[in-house]
Amino acid sequence: MESFDGLFESATLVAAAELLMKLGLGVLVGGAIGWERETHGHPAGVRTHMLLCLGVVLFSEVSKSFGGDPGRIAAQIVTGVGFLGAGAILRTGLEIRGLTTAASLWAVAGISMAVSAGHQFYWVAIASTFLALFTLSVVDNFERRFAPQAQGFECRVVLPDAASLARCLEEIERTGSGIREMRLTRLGESRLEVTFRVTGGRRPQVLQAIESCQAESVEIV
Repeated sequence: MESFDGLFESATLVAAAELLMKLGLGVLVGGAIGWERETHGHPAGVRTHMLLCLGVVLFSEVSKSFGGDPGRIAAQIVTGVGFLGAGAILRTGLEIRGLTTAASLWAVAGISMAVSAGHQFYWVAIASTFLALFTLSVVDNFERRFAPQAQGFECRVVLPDAASLARCLEEIERTGSGIREMRLTRLGESRLEVTFRVTGGRRPQVLQAIESCQAESVEIV
């Protein structure tokens, strides 16, 4: 009887140690991805990603104790992370920010579920973390270096009125460029300060087109 009790206690300690290892690994992978987001000034940073991983692993582990279909808890996790991702997406006028951060939260939830699954999925979680970091940092730098037209550039323009803005948009489109983001600030009754993110086309042609629209000032930001 004593040997049975000792075996039971050993099994309990092993299970507790494995649970702590899963929680620790989940927090580490979440912190790594969250650090990348926070260093780039995005709203969901280290703490958000770490807490998300901790919660997903904990929910997944606790659900195993209740039996039944574990897919139900997984589905609820996906739904909850969807709400978090929606909160990370911000829209200001024509500008939409936070899509990549929302996607990183989604990916982190999947990585955390792989951590909870354990065994061979540990390697899946670790490999997925490296792939996520590669996508967020290396691919972004690659685009900036080898595809600058896809990233575009930002310029701040002061225009006398709304009619000049409409003409400016038409002139930019004629250069073969597109406007990815636009922010407006009123300066007095009619003057406007407009910040564009222009993609495609050639920068000198775009700047020349903007200056032809009675722009009071043009500044690359």
